[in-house]
Amino acid sequence: MISNSARTTYRLAALVGAAALLLTSCSSSSSSDASGSASASGSIAPSGTSASGGASAAPSGTTASVSPTSAAGQACSAYFQLDILNSQYAGGAVKNGNMTEDQVKADFQRLLKEMVAQAKLAVADGTADQKMLTNATRMKNEIKSLKKKQALADLPSAQQAKFAKQSLRVQKACDRAGFPLPTENVTARTSAGLS
Repeated sequence: MISNSARTTYRLAALVGAAALLLTSCSSSSSSDASGSASASGSIAPSGTSASGGASAAPSGTTASVSPTSAAGQACSAYFQLDILNSQYAGGAVKNGNMTEDQVKADFQRLLKEMVAQAKLAVADGTADQKMLTNATRMKNEIKSLKKKQALADLPSAQQAKFAKQSLRVQKACDRAGFPLPTENVTARTSAGLS
């Protein structure tokens, strides 16, 4: 018999997988739409480092008018780190003993806080659109709704679905700002069985 936490983890992995499939289907839709582009590369800061720290390398494909150190660049850097963490989590990092539920939850909260703070600045300075901020804030609120003792996998299915949609919208906002999804993220999703 499968435990409730294992069942929830499988549902979370399936949901993230469905979101990844949606992302890949978007990438082949139109050459003028960069919403699913995975042609960029950038470095992802390891867990525990500041989102505004080690991930400031410009993804290839970044438009010349957008600086990787801009508020939009920093918001997208936090998003890309969150996406990597999500892939690791879905891939069984907790089960394998590479991190704890508390570490993952704390890193999710830290990265979401950074993403929202930088998205506010990006909207104010015109380097990103309101959709980035709106959806980053919603993602943060979904995770914030968890009780202290609850793990990410305890997020109800409906909220997991909302989180996945909001995440895709932030990714698209990063694309529009000139920061397509880095190759490392695509690789991490593939390794976790999400694409």
